[in-house]
Amino acid sequence: MARARNRRWWTVAALAAGIVLATAPAAASVPSGQDTAAPATTRSCAADPGPGKVSCFALRRTDIRSSKGVLPDAVSPSGFGPGDLQAAYALPSATAGDGVAVAIVDAYDDPTAESDLATYRAQYGLPPCTTDNGCFRKVDQRGGTDYPVENTGWAGEISLDLDMVSAACPNCHILLVEGDDNSIDALAASVDQAVAMGAKYVSNSYGATEDPGEGDYDGYYHHPGVVVTASTGDNGYGTSYPATAEGVVAVGGTSLGRDAGTARGWTESVWSGAGSGCSAYEDKPSWQTDSGCEKRAVADVSAVADPNTGVAVYYNGWKVYGGTSASAPLIAATYALAGAPAADTEPASYPYNAALVDPAALNDVTSGSNGTCTPAYLCGGGPGYDGPTGLGTPNGVAAFTYKATGTVTGTVTDSATHEPVSGVEIEARGRKATTGADGKYALRLPAGSWEVTASRRAYQAKTVAVSVTEGGSTTQDLALDPVPTVSVTGTVTDGSGHGWGLYATVTASDGTTTHTDPATGRYELDLLQNEKYTLHVAAVDTGYTARSLTVELGTEAVTADVVLTVEAVCTAAGYRATRNGTVQSFDGGQAPKGWRVADVNHRQPGYDYKPGWQFTNPGGRVNATGGEGNFAVVDSDHSGQHAIQDTTLTSPTFDLAGATAPAITFGTDLHGAVNSTATVETSTDGGKTWKSVWHKAGTPNVSGPVVVDLPDAAGHRVIVRFHYTGNWSKWWEIDDVFVGNRSCDPVAGGMVVGRVTDGSGAGLPATVTAAGSTTHGDTDGRYRLFTPAGDQSVTAEASGHTPATKTAAVTADHTTRLDFTLS
Repeated sequence: MARARNRRWWTVAALAAGIVLATAPAAASVPSGQDTAAPATTRSCAADPGPGKVSCFALRRTDIRSSKGVLPDAVSPSGFGPGDLQAAYALPSATAGDGVAVAIVDAYDDPTAESDLATYRAQYGLPPCTTDNGCFRKVDQRGGTDYPVENTGWAGEISLDLDMVSAACPNCHILLVEGDDNSIDALAASVDQAVAMGAKYVSNSYGATEDPGEGDYDGYYHHPGVVVTASTGDNGYGTSYPATAEGVVAVGGTSLGRDAGTARGWTESVWSGAGSGCSAYEDKPSWQTDSGCEKRAVADVSAVADPNTGVAVYYNGWKVYGGTSASAPLIAATYALAGAPAADTEPASYPYNAALVDPAALNDVTSGSNGTCTPAYLCGGGPGYDGPTGLGTPNGVAAFTYKATGTVTGTVTDSATHEPVSGVEIEARGRKATTGADGKYALRLPAGSWEVTASRRAYQAKTVAVSVTEGGSTTQDLALDPVPTVSVTGTVTDGSGHGWGLYATVTASDGTTTHTDPATGRYELDLLQNEKYTLHVAAVDTGYTARSLTVELGTEAVTADVVLTVEAVCTAAGYRATRNGTVQSFDGGQAPKGWRVADVNHRQPGYDYKPGWQFTNPGGRVNATGGEGNFAVVDSDHSGQHAIQDTTLTSPTFDLAGATAPAITFGTDLHGAVNSTATVETSTDGGKTWKSVWHKAGTPNVSGPVVVDLPDAAGHRVIVRFHYTGNWSKWWEIDDVFVGNRSCDPVAGGMVVGRVTDGSGAGLPATVTAAGSTTHGDTDGRYRLFTPAGDQSVTAEASGHTPATKTAAVTADHTTRLDFTLS
């Protein structure tokens, strides 16, 4: 596989704590019976690994005294040991996993890995696992013994990983693959090396913020028939890679405590540091059925990770560790206890298939959270799937064993018309498929008997019994009965002065769509009886603000009229913007008089905080703001990967004492990035406090004129500033900044609308002119042209056809229909 080189890979790592994560972790959620005081912990690896690097997710307790060597029988190391973990997760550790190799992938060298492992295993009476007896093997990322340099932080991570595999699967063999460093290149190559050496279980306890280029590495982490686990992170709500990678088992974290009052004897809640959420880039696997993530959701499963309920680890002495670095190797070892994954299958799907057949195969974690989010299940524990803990924690190994599957296929039709029905959801215990335009579906399920339900708005749901055979395909066609409809009618009109009918789309919340009559604005929709709908109304012509309204239907027809107003940019036909104020261009090559630039230095090691706003166009950009000449720009892309921008361009004071409709307008060309923000702020108290009036974050691009109404500035003196943050992001141009009074006023005249067709009735994309105004019709031949009132000569022209001219009697504030047929 070709190695990805010179990419902008995780260049925002240094800013992750302050810019990338939308929500800080909540306070630790500790099960009953546990110490509720937050433990003193330290990260084993640097939180800021630098561009192109990842961080390990081990957290070490610093409030527990360390002692060395095997302790006397009367003294036990602090933290959960093998017996605790095996009991908490009902693992068959004494009878399974004999000789099965579990691979640990980490960065740098741990020269005492084998001797520390020997102490851990001797302490708990586990069988020796050494190089001499063939149980333990350590290699570099090429499979040799040219080990990388030592790194004490990653060495602690290595000991944690080795001890957790030993705790869950004492009979397993262990392969330690040490990457040359903590770069994604080295660690991804190490995963490939582990698989090449025959490992069927590979654990990864590291990660970094997601990046658009991460897909280039997915192939290293996706090996059908091989279990690859990855920690979801220790920063609370938010995702990290490679936990989001294709085919990976994303492992979240819990707080684990003893509870004699339960049949299990243990209790678990969401650990506040566990990572979770929706991937920004990775496609959703077919076995995930949660509705809150369009992309891949994390986690899949989980295990103990809270340092406050941490695990015993031996690294140069006894210590207590936590973090999802503990849970990932525990889950990899649990898979090893369950038996070899089936060839060419996706082990990440095993828990999902198991949960369909037997939800008790996993301990469902239903309390605690790692932050605040919408929908709430992505950051809080609850029945069934949730983000921080996935489907839950192991209850034995049944959920980590391959279960044979088969496929249910068929066609869904309308019982009245016998035509295929698209968009029908086919569901069995949460597993779903959707019919295509041909009405066909395919739903993969574990072998057995199932109740399959077909449902879609406008149809009555239907449930049938289906038998699924191992490796087989069962055909199940379904005919759905339609639900009765009721008519919704109305008129869409202009509400900013002219009052004429508008050509608009009217879309109901179930997707049903129609267009209004271009001349009258009338529309009609047939919607389901006894339902509540949201109607979204948007003018086809530019310049009008869309509007949504709610209608509740019974069995009788309903009228719903809609009024649309013109947008603040005032581009709608028949309207003109009136401005009274100051316009500032940036043609002089420096900050204009009264304008000032301020840059904030975050003092990140290895990073510069300049340049911020500039007026010399250092990146050679074109003026794409809609203005001409020079412009002001923050060019983060041109500044490079070792520059951070936190910069403001602040205006002088504008007196809006007489303004009744104050506004700011400016031309913009904003090219967004995942780690950039662009904000316009105003102050009416001389700069003491600021209010955000326009804000864009992340990847959306915005080009052209922007109008922001400032009603709170009426009668005040106002200052405006443009604030940008980024790190090797893209750029933000602004030009022609206006501050003052601005209104959008109707112009005297009326509208001519119609359709231009050829002799067969097919629409022609024509050019239509009248009274010095010109418009271009759409591909269906429809046009809309504003003209003065009175008799107007209107001409329609289309390529390859003879022009035609007609007279329209135009009435002020009304619409006149005028169609053309061109020969």
